Amino acid sequence: MNKDNKLLHFTLGPVQGFVSQARRTRDLWSGSFLLSYLSGQAMRAVLDGGGKVIFPEVGDQPSITDPLLAAIMGHPLSGNENPQTGSLPNRFKAEVPDDFDPKRCRDAVQSRWQEIADVVWERYVVLVAGHGKGTKEIWERQVESFWEMGWVLGEDPGDRSDQRWLDLRKNWRTHHPPAEPGDKCTLMGSWQEISGYVRARECKSQEEFWDALRRKSGELNLGEHERLCAIALIKRLFPGVAEDAIGWKLEAGTWPSTPYMAAVPWIEEAYEKPEAKEYLCILEEGDRLSWAFGEYNTKLPCLEKAGRFARLDGNLFHKTALDNERAMPELSAQKREKLLDVLSKLNRAVGHPASPFYALLLMDGDRLGSLLQHDQIDPKDVSRALARFTEGVDEIVGEHCGRTVYAGGDDVLALLPLDRALSAAEKLRERFLKSFDAVLGGRRPKGEDGEPLRTTISAGLVFAHYNTTLRSVMREAHRLLDEVAKDRNGRDSLAASVLTGSGRTVEWVSGWEESPGGPLITRHLQNLASSFDEQFAGRFFYNVRERFGVLTGEDDHTLIPGLDAEKLLVAEYLKNREREGDREAAEAVIEQLLKVCRERRGGEPANEKTLNVSGAMLVRFLATKGRGVER
Repeated sequence: MNKDNKLLHFTLGPVQGFVSQARRTRDLWSGSFLLSYLSGQAMRAVLDGGGKVIFPEVGDQPSITDPLLAAIMGHPLSGNENPQTGSLPNRFKAEVPDDFDPKRCRDAVQSRWQEIADVVWERYVVLVAGHGKGTKEIWERQVESFWEMGWVLGEDPGDRSDQRWLDLRKNWRTHHPPAEPGDKCTLMGSWQEISGYVRARECKSQEEFWDALRRKSGELNLGEHERLCAIALIKRLFPGVAEDAIGWKLEAGTWPSTPYMAAVPWIEEAYEKPEAKEYLCILEEGDRLSWAFGEYNTKLPCLEKAGRFARLDGNLFHKTALDNERAMPELSAQKREKLLDVLSKLNRAVGHPASPFYALLLMDGDRLGSLLQHDQIDPKDVSRALARFTEGVDEIVGEHCGRTVYAGGDDVLALLPLDRALSAAEKLRERFLKSFDAVLGGRRPKGEDGEPLRTTISAGLVFAHYNTTLRSVMREAHRLLDEVAKDRNGRDSLAASVLTGSGRTVEWVSGWEESPGGPLITRHLQNLASSFDEQFAGRFFYNVRERFGVLTGEDDHTLIPGLDAEKLLVAEYLKNREREGDREAAEAVIEQLLKVCRERRGGEPANEKTLNVSGAMLVRFLATKGRGVER
């Protein structure tokens, strides 16, 4: 580092308050992308001011290697001229000239945000604003005051203690959002909706405003009961004006809905059946229902050959949704009856209905701050390893027929079909470990245990019913990752849960490996689930939960001293299978089942004195794919 330069740490937020407040998968992606894009504007201010971004690894001018920052700088990478995924984190570290003013970063973010807001306003809102009550004032107040930016500028302390600067800075609260009166946004509940009317006494005027805006923006962009604030409206409508707002098109129409993602494995099995063609014919006869083909290009590799059947609205794959007049009011009673009949025939031809569950995967590197402060590790190596990891994320998610919402630094957020989520998490972890191995090689310093320092990643995996709100799913993913996998289980762990509209039904956590360096626990889960029908009787798992739940501690699942869980489980297994003579086979099955039912902290062997029946219930869920059995 040049001795005349200084270090700058910069952060942009709120992250959860912006990204997680989502009703649709497109909101989730749009929020992640926009936050990443604005962070890139702050980085550009550093680069234009003669500085250099140190963390994350983005390359040097003019050879920027991050695709989003390269596009922002006006020199997009060949083959990725129009990046579609956010890849820049909301906080970064830079080396800047002594006279660099960090306000340039703040002004760059605010200026670009204002330009994006202006495009949305001019395209959709300005002609409707006259129907509102102070709409322009509400809009300007919210756009101006939403983002919270903080920074610390100082000389290099030489001991890497600058890595704590931003955490200390957060204790100094300087951002105070304005008071928000009136009716609140249906997506971001602490902000006023922009019509300005109070529904209790001005319902008609409020409805007229939102009806007018709905006609202007399109019903697919603004739902019947949605009344949004400026921030949520920009997030929702920005992708449609991206070419004017940021200079390139965003493929916002291709994001699969949650019912669609849940149905992906079933679509793969169904689309070639004669009943699938009959189903399409019913939808195409008479009045054309354009909304029925709304998921026209979800870009899921596994469905490339599924043709028009894979373009159907996700709700049309689920009997419960199809039978709900409120979910699809455009269908006539006669057509709905025909569709229900053919869908039943199609389900019989496939052998089962579509699962109502999809997966949301959130991953994050462990103890990254400590790693960057380690005096024997070059922070540039950490940055290079993370860049190497990020480069491979989208390919891995795509191979598992999912969509990457965000991939930057050590963070990953992805939507996946239920049946491929564990494998995707496993491959992403493998990529993370190999990325650090490739960069650090044999230069790893020793940790506190005297062994070479490990670089690990944890994951929160939510199997969610498609009717569960995305806000709840995101909140659950963060809880699993931060509280369960990292804090409670010591990191280097995978935490999973099953979330229905009525709440959480299963929660499970384990270190990734059966024992340090041993087989992956995810493999055992998948093997047990795939052989579920041959190996387990229907009541076995419920009996295990009922009988063994009372034999262990509520918090740590410690067995009563002297209790042999394996012998009891074998006895229960044989009783359910009614085959007393097959004890050897039963012991082999139970041995494998116990591997996913023992408490196992990250990087440690299993605690043989514990039994967590959630592991067994997760196996059952994965095997049945949650088809009507998890409530």
